[in-house]
Amino acid sequence: MADLHTADTIGKTALPADMKNALHKAYQAFANRSNFCGVDIGYRWQHGQRTKDICLRLHVQRKLPIDALLPSQVLPTHVDGIALDVIEAAYQPSLEPGAARRSTARQPFTMGGLSCGRSGEGAGTIGLVVIDKTTGKPGILSNWHVLAGPRARCNDPIMQVEERNDEFDPRNHIANLKRWMLDRSGDAALAELLPDQPWLPLQFGGFDSISSTRSAELGELLNKTSHSPNSAQARVDGRGLYRLQYETRPGMLEYRDIEGLNLVYDDDVPVDSGRASFAGDSGSAWVSTTSGDAVALQIGGEIGGQITSSKATGRNKQAVIACEIEPIFEKLKLRLASFEDLLIQNSQSAVLTHHQKAQATFSHNADEATPSPLWPHPQHWADSSAPQPQQIARLERHETSTFGAQIVPMVRILPNGRLPAADLSSSRSRRYNIGHEIWQNRLYPALLDYDPNFQGVFLDEAIAQRISAADDRNIHAFLSRLINGSARFDGIGLKQVLASDFRGATSYFQICDRIEQLLPRF
Repeated sequence: MADLHTADTIGKTALPADMKNALHKAYQAFANRSNFCGVDIGYRWQHGQRTKDICLRLHVQRKLPIDALLPSQVLPTHVDGIALDVIEAAYQPSLEPGAARRSTARQPFTMGGLSCGRSGEGAGTIGLVVIDKTTGKPGILSNWHVLAGPRARCNDPIMQVEERNDEFDPRNHIANLKRWMLDRSGDAALAELLPDQPWLPLQFGGFDSISSTRSAELGELLNKTSHSPNSAQARVDGRGLYRLQYETRPGMLEYRDIEGLNLVYDDDVPVDSGRASFAGDSGSAWVSTTSGDAVALQIGGEIGGQITSSKATGRNKQAVIACEIEPIFEKLKLRLASFEDLLIQNSQSAVLTHHQKAQATFSHNADEATPSPLWPHPQHWADSSAPQPQQIARLERHETSTFGAQIVPMVRILPNGRLPAADLSSSRSRRYNIGHEIWQNRLYPALLDYDPNFQGVFLDEAIAQRISAADDRNIHAFLSRLINGSARFDGIGLKQVLASDFRGATSYFQICDRIEQLLPRF
């Protein structure tokens, strides 16, 4: 047909100018229709099979026969001389509900393809580990509706979601939300990794680091990296604008038209149950199977999951909507993370000056060994000769010194090289009692017993930096349960503590101060 382009003539070059003009004109003409779901340039489908013909395609919620339409509703067969086809498909962003999260082992390193999300708001997928070009710090890239959503605030905690009922579990807090976008260019957000969160510039399940990004090519085969049971592949079936419905503010739904890709799996690429996408795949990176370049970020899929009526639609394959990577990187000021970035981060000096040691006496005895050369990713808090948490018996107060010297709390240096300022308003002796006895011998080891990822937390650090919750009452409830259940606090006369005992406390020092006040006076 003279008015159809073919895959052979277009090849893997940019779309011809006449098709781009037709796409723009079709969007202007049809985007205001109530059943509009998108318009793109892509392959024509016949009898459930992709042909080599490339045409203009209008996506609608429901495809009706001509005799059921009013004259004004009948679509033209061509737009600016380009053949127009109609595809029945509607799209939506998706999240995996909290109740349906997969119960899999927590991965020690953050990398692309792992599950992530906000506390209690469902789960998506980490697309890529990236570097924030404005700060040089590592972070994770995923969708706006995965990391942010309608209730987002800057610095909100982001969780690496792997198990059920983990909404307020500090062990899963890996990053803090920084920037996001939800506009024509894409649906994406950046969260900065916590300073002590281990990461690798890899995609889960593989050992190759992605070194570059580029625009998608119509017809190329892409591979999805995700925590889903299957690793799906799909072809770029179309490029254009797609309409998805978002909750942009609490309780308010809006349609957004997003430029991106329409990805459809092939018969020769087997996937589970004929599906290329599952709930929770939002945010997954799609990578070229030939070059290994990162091409797109998944944002959603078809409503209903799979098209089955090939007679009505001409296409019986499930489609995935993804936005292209390069506009996201440009707008959010990002670049791909590399092993070189990892080496630079881990090569920071671990040498403490005499002044720094003197300022850190509340948590690190001068006679003890200096931190591990691997700082700020030190060895475990106890050496190989120390008893493990499950082996430590309940001790009386005078017995605690037996193991106290084997616990080596890490002194955290702030990014500008300063130590946290000491609270000079407290007396020196009382602060030493709080910092040495309650913090070093009690609360800090109890936190490490609960999770070694608390390694490096310092006395004056805000508790909300490591423990995420909807409000402070949940944090205080967590700490009260931890203290009541820990053998570290046995034998000192401390009664059961309540969450209300810590009301208003925002730092670990204030928590220790409240504990000191609750101890009996002899």
